[in-house]
Amino acid sequence: MRSSLPLALTALLAACAPAVIGPSSPLPDVTASLPLPTTPAQVRVVVMGDQGTGTEVQRRVAAAMRAVCLRDGCDLGVGLGDNFYPAGPHDPASPLFRERFAELYGPLGVPFLMVAGNHDESWLLGGDGADARGADAEVAYARTHPQWVMPARTYRAPAGDLVEFFAVDTTPLAAYLPPRRANERPGGPRDAAQRAWLAGALASSQARWRLVLGHHPLFSNGKHGDAGHYDRLPLPGQRGDAVRALYGAACGRADGILSGHDHALLGFAPQPECPGTRQWVSGAAGKVEAGRSGTRPATFEVFDQPGFLWLEITRETLTVRAFTVGEDGQPREVHTDTVHKP
Repeated sequence: MRSSLPLALTALLAACAPAVIGPSSPLPDVTASLPLPTTPAQVRVVVMGDQGTGTEVQRRVAAAMRAVCLRDGCDLGVGLGDNFYPAGPHDPASPLFRERFAELYGPLGVPFLMVAGNHDESWLLGGDGADARGADAEVAYARTHPQWVMPARTYRAPAGDLVEFFAVDTTPLAAYLPPRRANERPGGPRDAAQRAWLAGALASSQARWRLVLGHHPLFSNGKHGDAGHYDRLPLPGQRGDAVRALYGAACGRADGILSGHDHALLGFAPQPECPGTRQWVSGAAGKVEAGRSGTRPATFEVFDQPGFLWLEITRETLTVRAFTVGEDGQPREVHTDTVHKP
């Protein structure tokens, strides 16, 4: 996107865009209901991101996810955005929902907590992140297709008192073009309301474990980099200053942040900028990109190979296993992170 989007176009659109107006109204505290036991002893979660390419890679990773779920069990799935490339449909009746989700992940037989990514919210260019109508279509699709769990663009999903997930929409906060909806731009009313919602929802949660789901990463050694420095772009709205501020509401309150955007598998222990909160990137379920761009210490890093994460959550431990998928379609476990809670 950086090479295909002239900065002059961005500056022109920003100059012509209407000002952000209006006070911040609280976001509704929307809760997704999951078909899980009220007091689960464990929850097993398969985590994919940036999967919606419609390519052989997506199909191969989906089949490997099914194999791991059959062998080790899965109770829940997570989709971390960029559910469609190059751009998300604006119509919930689009056949893309069937072709790139239902046919591939329906056989897993588990609900997927979904968030939108910058390609889902495309406007003028694929991946510009400036048109939330794509996310609205995904919310509308969820109303009639229960496997796609997305009751709102921002919502929480508890699994009893064992773990609670908090889904946020980071895309308007790091769009390459000014979002069409002025009040959703960085620093605007929705930005402030979502940040307040996340802080309040985390503070009120009674869950043993708390995990935040968002498309854009806080930390990454991949091509896009850390929030606040995305793609080395000059404008605060593009480089993700507001994404960094949003995740700041989770630092020390959430046990972990799960994100995609960079097409890699990455793990980070708590960092000085975000003490007490780990982060994992799972953005390799549909395409990969070469090379390590950052230098931040990581617990694991996988570039150039498609794959996904698998989580096992008990009252005492949160285990994250990273799987790559070779051309033979076989999932290979390449790393395990285990977090203990007394």
